[in-house]
Amino acid sequence: MNFNHKHKVISSFNVPTLGMIVGLSDVEFGFKKGMVLKSIASKRYWEIQSRVIHSSFEQRFYSETEIVTHTNIRDINALKRREEIINSLEYNIKPIGHNEKPNLNEFLVFSVTVAVREIYKVIDIYEDFLLLDTNNGDTGVLNKKYVSRNVQIGDYVRHCEHKIHDLVDEFGNFIMR
Repeated sequence: MNFNHKHKVISSFNVPTLGMIVGLSDVEFGFKKGMVLKSIASKRYWEIQSRVIHSSFEQRFYSETEIVTHTNIRDINALKRREEIINSLEYNIKPIGHNEKPNLNEFLVFSVTVAVREIYKVIDIYEDFLLLDTNNGDTGVLNKKYVSRNVQIGDYVRHCEHKIHDLVDEFGNFIMR
């Protein structure tokens, strides 16, 4: 996790047709679909689904997946206040392993778990992600598409040079399934 690039939650709400929306400050280059945010305070995770665009005047980034919305005239003042905050953008997010939205004023950081030198124990399995114990009292997530579909809770994962990570035992010995 990079704590130097924190993003403050300036709005957080659910929209029946779009799902969970979060407004973040200090977004410089946009966020790609599939990137994972982690709360510094609650340790919860969310996956970026798309950027929410309200007007054609908003800054856009090539790498982002976008949803264009029509703003209700009653919301214009809120939109102006949001645009006054430097580099604030809204994103559609999906919770990983819970149903909570981020809290106002909490900080989110991007979370990348790469098991390059260590092995990580799988402690829970969600729809698209594995929850990993990173051996330092913290957790990490890894997209299931990078691990054998036979992965189970209690297995260990080690980084592999190929696209799929290895399933190993607690000593790092390769397991064939």
